[in-house]
Amino acid sequence: MPEKPAPIAKITRPRIRGIFPRERLYRRLDETRKYPVTWISAPAGSGKTTLIAGFLEAKKIPCLWYQVDGGDTDPATFFYYMGQAAKKTSPTKRKPLPLLTREYFQDIPTFSLRYFENLFSRLKPPAIMVLDNYQTIPVESFFHEVINNGFNAIPEGINVFVVSRHDPPPVLARLRANGQMKILGWEDLRLTPEETRGIVPLKTRETPSPEVIEQLHQTADGWVAGLVLMLESMKRGVELQFIGKMASGEIIDYFWNEFYNKTDKEIQDFLLKTAFLPKITLKAAEKLYGLSNADKILSTFSRNNYFTERHYSKEPVYQYHPLFREFLMARARETFSEVRLSTLLRQAAKLLEQDGQIEAAISLFRDLNDWEEMVQLILKQAPSMVAEGRNRPLEEWLSSLPKGMMENNP
Repeated sequence: MPEKPAPIAKITRPRIRGIFPRERLYRRLDETRKYPVTWISAPAGSGKTTLIAGFLEAKKIPCLWYQVDGGDTDPATFFYYMGQAAKKTSPTKRKPLPLLTREYFQDIPTFSLRYFENLFSRLKPPAIMVLDNYQTIPVESFFHEVINNGFNAIPEGINVFVVSRHDPPPVLARLRANGQMKILGWEDLRLTPEETRGIVPLKTRETPSPEVIEQLHQTADGWVAGLVLMLESMKRGVELQFIGKMASGEIIDYFWNEFYNKTDKEIQDFLLKTAFLPKITLKAAEKLYGLSNADKILSTFSRNNYFTERHYSKEPVYQYHPLFREFLMARARETFSEVRLSTLLRQAAKLLEQDGQIEAAISLFRDLNDWEEMVQLILKQAPSMVAEGRNRPLEEWLSSLPKGMMENNP
């Protein structure tokens, strides 16, 4: 029976042209090579795969590239395709790696250890193994035990880079505790202003002004895909000031396909209801959502890099990525009836006021045309704002009120 070939993409390093070399991160990756395992964890569209492919190309380091997928939850399937990857990387090694046949089923951990020892012996140091797309494996899968056993066999001169949207599963916690794993997270991968300025000319025919590039950087908030999607929208003639607010087509498609459409209805409902809170406290989220599991949902979003950040203070405060939040608010306006949306916005505004997020509360009252609530809040805040010299926002709020209201209530 002829041997079944592995899908080319699964075991081939992507060739990416026209990328901006992120030298800052190349240096970081070089530094992490003193650890056997480097875990690169960040949201979808953060440029993780491009970063590693660019690093390997720039440094001319031999690599074994393996793209993980759902089929790898079956250990026999994983070992088969990994054997194909090893054969592609080291074609002079004629003897194939063993298959996980029935006689090995009683002791898969030992088989895994011996398999990886054999595999790593075929790689000539210095070399790197890349496990891309690791987040496709469920956290409860036995696959992580297999990988853990393999990581214990990494010899000197060989490194493993794991690319994932999620943090390492609990099974791998000991590696980190023992100083065998280094994690590069979202804060490390965020674009710097200099990197944004380097990427923009590669994606546009005419380079925007420095002011426009700075605005793009602020709106993308360090997210590579967000920057590229906004540039694509600008090519189609969408003005920059409308891209975020209108949640342009490319951005909508990205969030819809990469995350929102893959979540269940309960989570979608939570996202839509909390999107109107610029900074989300657990108390406010639970009141809007009506259930007491906001902490579990938000901490999961943050831990798995679902476009959600956790800020540490006396109590946890969460924040959605600006473009993701705009997408969710646009989706909420399409999903909820006018009456339900008005009720939700009014409730959110009251919660923001209680949390001291006055500017955000006034913005929602203004969107609702609830001038009475807006005026009461302005009058409440005005004395302290004047004393603090914060006249400008006060003037902006007053100027947005209907003219008749100003005249009737001087």
